[in-house]
Formats: sequence, structure tokens, C-alpha cells
Amino acid sequence: MTTDPPQRKQFLFLDDDAAFLQQVRELFGQLSRGAWDIHLAQNHAQALALLRERRVDLVVLDLGMPVVDGAQFLRLLNRAHPGQAVVVLTGLAGDARGRECQELGALMVFEKPTAPGGYESLFAALDALVAAPVGGFRGMMRSLGLEEVLQMECLGRKSSLLEIFTSRTRGRIFIEDGSIIHAEQGGLQGEVALYSLLALRGGEFNLRPFTPPPHRTIEGQWEFLLMEAARLRDESGTMPPEPADPGPGETDAARATPPMPAWQDAAAPEPAPAPDARIEEVVLCSGTGEVLFEWECRSLEPALALLSLVEGQAQELAGLLPVGRFDRLAIHTPEGRVLCQLQTDRRLLVRHRGGDA
Repeated sequence: MTTDPPQRKQFLFLDDDAAFLQQVRELFGQLSRGAWDIHLAQNHAQALALLRERRVDLVVLDLGMPVVDGAQFLRLLNRAHPGQAVVVLTGLAGDARGRECQELGALMVFEKPTAPGGYESLFAALDALVAAPVGGFRGMMRSLGLEEVLQMECLGRKSSLLEIFTSRTRGRIFIEDGSIIHAEQGGLQGEVALYSLLALRGGEFNLRPFTPPPHRTIEGQWEFLLMEAARLRDESGTMPPEPADPGPGETDAARATPPMPAWQDAAAPEPAPAPDARIEEVVLCSGTGEVLFEWECRSLEPALALLSLVEGQAQELAGLLPVGRFDRLAIHTPEGRVLCQLQTDRRLLVRHRGGDA
């Protein structure tokens, strides 16, 4: 009987000091006896590019980076890769920015080693942080929205299980290869459950490794599902109440037909997936224009220019008419549509061919 070799631990060190990175690779490679895979990046663009290609167990981030410092990069990382485990290194004891990084989700803040004994202590601490297998991450829905998590998982074509729970209800969303395939909440399943979960105002969530659902109940493309959820919220004007979990003596079967929410028309069929629609291009950037993700983008500069132009026009419209915030635009073309979504902290462009999204 043979056993699989132990999985190598994946570390990404981000520091603008090339000599420090080389010393880390040589010394920590020896101390780990081949149990670590050590990846190096000298700027935030290299780090984000590497994280798009592979998962790492821990990012070790220098606080004093030029241009984009550690705290600023941590904000970018939280949007692009929510839940990524991060520790911060600082050369200044008591640096106030270290506390800011911890508030942004950094697990620990360590002083940057300057002597061999310091490197050995740092190695032992980092190795202990990833000694146990990580089954996912936890988050608060008030600080990181479910839609944002779903966007990141789907854009990265990942497979995962998103568990959502509040004081009154629990639910699960299944993502396989970047597609939302099933959702459940109490007696609800499919798109109705998905829209109900996305309408929750607060709570907590866990992102765990993928396990197959009992059956697939959702076929639509994730972009259209999230836009439909946003449309339902906009039209309702209020969030639907959270359905309570079964009480003592009450089963899901007794609640299989819950009261119809105000935003759901009993006579209307569930939204159908767009026929023959195919995603051809995706660009996601931060609110300041920093590219966080791009897929099959034929020309990045025109896409960014379009998003910037749309945002500028949206601000002008908001100043001219008291119609609220402008956050979505659909541009019809002979081949399909270009969808632009604007949020305060991100901009998304999706080009698709065919279908009627």
C-alpha cells in the first residue's frame, strides 16, 4: 500500500529588496528541507499575476514597499483574492501601519529579521501558521459582500462551497469551474435560494473546498445571475426578510413552501439562462483603475478607457438629475452586448456574444 507524498507548502514573499528575497529563498529552502515552494515578487503587479496562476498558503508582505505599500496592497488583495492568508513584515518596531494591516485582515505582523537567529525564528513562525490544512476562510458580509466573493471565484474559474449563516438562517452556494451550479436555503433551492441569500444584509460566510451538491439546479451564467439579483433588490426597494431556520419540532418539509417574498412574483417563471450567450472578454479593475483581473482581453487600454468614460458620464448624470446612483450600462452591438458595472471600489466590463442577457 502506497501513500501520497506530503503536499508542499506554498509561500509567496513580496518585497522590493531583491537581496532579501534571494536570502529568504536560499535559507528557508534549506530550513524547510524541500517542504516549501517559495515564490518571489518584487512588486504588486508580479504578486497579483502569480496569484492568478496558483493558490498559495501564505503571502508574506513587506510593509514598506514603494509606490504601493503593504496596507494598500492588502486592500487590493482583499478584493482580488478574498480570504488569502497574509502576514506582514516591518523593519520598524511599533509601526502604526502594522495595526492597520491587522485591521485589514493580516494574521500577524513580524519584525523583519536582520540576523541568522531572526530568520530561524521567522521560519518557525511561518511554518507553524500553515502547519494545519486550511479548509477555507471566514468573512463578515458587512465588510465583504457575497457578490464580490462570487465574482472572484467565478472570474478565477474556481470550484468552492460558499456557506452563509446569520442568526436566523443558513444557506449554501456551490461553485464549480467558475459556474454557480446550485444554491439552497432552508426549503428553497436553485435561483430563488440564490437571490434570497444575495439579499441578506449581514451575517457571516465560510468559503470551503468544493463538494458536489446532490443535484444541479442552476444553469445560467454567473454574470446574469448577479445582475438579476441586483435588479430584484433595486425593484423591491427593500430586502426580503430572512427566513428563520426550523425551530424545535419543525422540519424543512413543513417549510418547503414558505410565504412568497414580496420581490418574487408567483406567476412569473424563474429567470432562464441566456440562450447561446458566450463570454468573450472580462476586465476587472479597482476604483482607481488598477487592473485586478483580465481574461481574453483583446486590447486592455480601450477597455479601461471605456470604463473610465462611463464612470465620468455617470457622475455627470448624477449631478444633472436626482435619479440616484448610476452603476450599470449595457451596450448593444451586432454581435452581442458589452456590460459595464460600476461600484465605488471596482469596475467590471464583460463582453459577450449572442443571447439576450
